[in-house]
Amino acid sequence: MTETARTTVTINKSYMKLIEELVDVFGATKAQVISNIVEYFFNDSKNDPLLKKLRARKRKDKPPEKSDLDKRIQNYLRRADKIPFEIFIEHLKLDSEFVIEHLDDWAEKYDFMVIENKIIKTK
Repeated sequence: MTETARTTVTINKSYMKLIEELVDVFGATKAQVISNIVEYFFNDSKNDPLLKKLRARKRKDKPPEKSDLDKRIQNYLRRADKIPFEIFIEHLKLDSEFVIEHLDDWAEKYDFMVIENKIIKTK
């Protein structure tokens, strides 16, 4: 059985009417219909670009604490000499614009260069 969590949602009346129409077709109760719609949305790969944009927006709006970010960068650079830029961004769980804004400062602070789209530690 899948682990689940409960939450309360507020839904516009027009959407609620649509949900009520789907009872017995897409679930036995309104709650089940909503749950199935949410699962369907997350499981549909056509929604991946939207989800990626939303995650990036969250990372941009709420970057990690400076001390946490410093630890992540130091640990990652300790393990690798050449890191593809996109992998670096993904590992840090940051928005690419945020990384680009801070790249010069970090390069100086952590002693690396960006060459051909790679983070390269200087020795």
